Amino acid sequence: MKLKYLFVILFAKIICLSADNTKWITSNEFYQLVAQFKSSNSHVIIDTRSSNEFNGWKSFDTLFNTGFDFNQTGLVTLYDLKSGHVTNSFNLDADWIHLFESALKNLIETRLGLTTDGDKKSLILYDTKKERLEKVKNYLNSHFNLDLVYLCKLTDAQLSQFVLTSNVTGNLFFQEPFYDQLLSPEALYAILRPFNDSYVINTKPVTDYFLFEVGPENFYEQSHIPTAVHLKIEDFMNGEKRKPKQEVARALLNYGILPYNVEMVILYGNPDPMPAYRVAIIMKSLGVKEVRVLNGGFRTWLIKNYPLETYRTKGYSVKNRIPENLKLYDEQSQLHLTPINYMVDENYVADLVKNRDVFREQYQLIDIRTFEEYAGEMSGYASVKYKGRIPGSLWGKAGTDANELEDYRNLDYTMRSGSDILKMWDELDIDYRKKNLIFYCGNGMRSAEVMFYAEVIGLYKISMYDGGWMDWSSNKKNSFQLGPEEEDDVIIFENYRTTLASTTTPLTTTVNSKSSFSNKFNLTISSSTKKSTQDPVDVFYKNQFDSVTADPSHATKLKFNIFLILLVVLF
Repeated sequence: MKLKYLFVILFAKIICLSADNTKWITSNEFYQLVAQFKSSNSHVIIDTRSSNEFNGWKSFDTLFNTGFDFNQTGLVTLYDLKSGHVTNSFNLDADWIHLFESALKNLIETRLGLTTDGDKKSLILYDTKKERLEKVKNYLNSHFNLDLVYLCKLTDAQLSQFVLTSNVTGNLFFQEPFYDQLLSPEALYAILRPFNDSYVINTKPVTDYFLFEVGPENFYEQSHIPTAVHLKIEDFMNGEKRKPKQEVARALLNYGILPYNVEMVILYGNPDPMPAYRVAIIMKSLGVKEVRVLNGGFRTWLIKNYPLETYRTKGYSVKNRIPENLKLYDEQSQLHLTPINYMVDENYVADLVKNRDVFREQYQLIDIRTFEEYAGEMSGYASVKYKGRIPGSLWGKAGTDANELEDYRNLDYTMRSGSDILKMWDELDIDYRKKNLIFYCGNGMRSAEVMFYAEVIGLYKISMYDGGWMDWSSNKKNSFQLGPEEEDDVIIFENYRTTLASTTTPLTTTVNSKSSFSNKFNLTISSSTKKSTQDPVDVFYKNQFDSVTADPSHATKLKFNIFLILLVVLF
């Protein structure tokens, strides 16, 4: 009888062990596991904090709860709140489970390769809060076929120490080089503390800023972040094209931004963050310093349930010394406070296309549009009749349509992790390590956001053709490519007699080819990101590029000089 009871107890323990596949580990054990499985596909490392903490911001919760005094150090304190993440780890914010549950499962399957009935994978989860770890663990266990799940609760101090000593310990931890270019809602909340009744702290260094909402005016009037001034993107754009430099400079003065500004300029988009990035890149092209964008835009502020304002904030306008200030803006834009050729025009790209055989070792044109737009199945815009891409372009992915950018964003519209973006570019043969990247899209909106993210990641040999396909296709003398393959014929617009969709080659005619573009990237006419099956490599962040960017117009001069030398030799 006793033996029978022993078997029952043993069987119950086995059942319990099989049901509970989790194990809590210490910070030392966590560090050892990370070091062991850094280059292994058998274990997936998941950071369950917000994308802002993942990028480099430390949690503000403790400071807010203890009434930390920003009077002493101002903005310097914000930048001391540093964190980071495990190199090549996946960011899965615990809040996404209740905010975006319907879309989350598909995201995890696509980006992590977890399945409900396939091979089991072991997970290593870490966070600074136990309840977040439990929440993510329960969700993953209920939706996917998992092996062991290790859980580690770290402190902010431990994570900071791991990141600070990472270069000594094999680069196991990482912080986005310019994470602070994307403000977290907590950081903005700290900056705005003096402007709400519930805030008792007033710090002069923290109040030296401009805060602008970029988006439709009716959204701004409904509600906005306290002290935000509505910025009309029409003041910087003529339709879909950027206004001339002098007009942009005058618009900046109208919003109170002087040349050689010392104030932080903070932008956020509502309802979509994309227009804020467009304005940010335009500002930076004129040398405006300290430009920041709220990561994820207005919706991340709403998710945090932070205070809102419904009355209009009056902006500051520079009304005196306009000619002198315009001259200073022109001078500032010539000082190369931003990289050379930060914004390029049609002539620059046309010269590059004309001489792309000479410069293919130095440049890559990156098309940030849907695959259908890239391949010439659709133009993406009702006002654009021509379909196709700029010759020699590489597809850089984007989203499901001309207004989306899912391949570069998380579910809450924050920036996707830098390591994820670089892995995606590796799969697309985008050589960010050696080449000058020139981003373009349809009208500069999508490419501006990707350009900003590239700067956050730490790339600096980057440019943007802000006119994009709209500008390029408006000149009948330019050429273009149709079809999904890199070797597709180059056509001149004025020789192209029809733009009917029925006359373009459907994508289905090329998918049977083993060397086809579609097979290469396993495309199913969607913009979801394919999980890499390559062995993990250390993420590239520190560029060892030359500081001088080559100009494609030099190719013409080079060919002419070679022609002269041949003439001398022959005669």
